[in-house]
Amino acid sequence: MLAVVFAVMLQQAATGQVVWETPTPGEPMEGATPVEIPAIPDSARVDPYGYERAECSPLIRKGDESMEACQQRVRGALAANMGAALPAGLTPVGAADNCRQEAAGDRYALQCGAPSRADRPAAVLEERVCDTRPRVQPQGGVAWTEDCRPAGGRRNDDDGLRIRLGGRD
Repeated sequence: MLAVVFAVMLQQAATGQVVWETPTPGEPMEGATPVEIPAIPDSARVDPYGYERAECSPLIRKGDESMEACQQRVRGALAANMGAALPAGLTPVGAADNCRQEAAGDRYALQCGAPSRADRPAAVLEERVCDTRPRVQPQGGVAWTEDCRPAGGRRNDDDGLRIRLGGRD
């Protein structure tokens, strides 16, 4: 494929069809339109979070515009108008920030955004059923004790009276 492209370029160079032009510094290029920065009110500069909430409210945004599209549009306008004064929480999605080298030996491996965290093992909590019962104390009086067991219905081996008959339980 690359060889075909070079062959076509060489054929055009032989016939004199390839012309390189350098644009003059003062003229804008044809087809290039200046990018217009959307205007935001002064209240958006004071409270950019409130401005985003107000603009992307389901009561105000267009019916065919999703929440994510609205946030992207508003955050882009805020970033264009506020520049470095934009809070970090409102940076548009896809903006490169906090970039650092990922691997020490590879200078091209970059990690941008928040650093990834290793997954912590989830602590599995066992559901328990607890019974509160009164017990008589030797000195007199009553003390309340709480006996807990797993909710699955199985009891600990230490609970209850056991009699061994023939070496088995």
